[in-house]
Amino acid sequence: METDPPTNLNGIVPMRFIYRSAEWYERLYPQSAEWAEDCFRLVHRFAERPPRSILDIGCGTGLALARFAGPAIERWGIDALPVMAEAARQKNPDATIAVGDMRDLHLGRRFDAVIMLGGVFSHAKTNEDVSKTMQVLAKHTEAGAVLAIEGINACALLSGAAGQRNWSIDVEADGDCYRGDAEISIDLPNSLFHLKRTWAVGDEIIDVESSDHRFMLPLEMEVHLKHHGFSLVGFADNGQMRPSDMSGARAWLVAVRNAD
Repeated sequence: METDPPTNLNGIVPMRFIYRSAEWYERLYPQSAEWAEDCFRLVHRFAERPPRSILDIGCGTGLALARFAGPAIERWGIDALPVMAEAARQKNPDATIAVGDMRDLHLGRRFDAVIMLGGVFSHAKTNEDVSKTMQVLAKHTEAGAVLAIEGINACALLSGAAGQRNWSIDVEADGDCYRGDAEISIDLPNSLFHLKRTWAVGDEIIDVESSDHRFMLPLEMEVHLKHHGFSLVGFADNGQMRPSDMSGARAWLVAVRNAD
């Protein structure tokens, strides 16, 4: 298993340990396969026709791109981390995969669908980051294109409905059992939540990593989308877009690109 921390772009993904290898990441986030399946169904549900092209921003190990595989669709993936981009290439050898920053993409083409899973959008921490990312989304989507975004549910996080802000995970690898103790704190003035994760083997702490993430409530997100040419068509705490009280831990957003 790879142990050297990957290089990141301009600090957008400051965590190191969870990205030490593709195998490690998928062990930590087994729900990624479920997110990929939900995303596939949502895109086809809201698309006017089956998409002929898709861009996965923050593609990770390429699970979602693999779910969209087919002879009639072009698949592109972008990730800020070389280790993730390489894993996505191995899983999707016929897709176009590159290392890039979601705030500054210039791919020279538009897509029928753009997806961002696993809290990728929350790495747009400042208002400038949000604006630049929205401009990238608008620049790379055809009229009628579906945009699907998944991440931590700010409604539940702020209200306390998501439960405890501290939790632990255990992962077996390299013949050892790793324990990751996570803590979340809220920076309300800057609309950020701070995630700190301490990794240990037994009683020995081997790494401490932290990152800041932007949170936005549904109406705030809708304003940004509308300003950049999208219409919000769904916002829910589940990947099936069932009506709910937004108390679930994860949030899903689906929007459609308006005609220019």
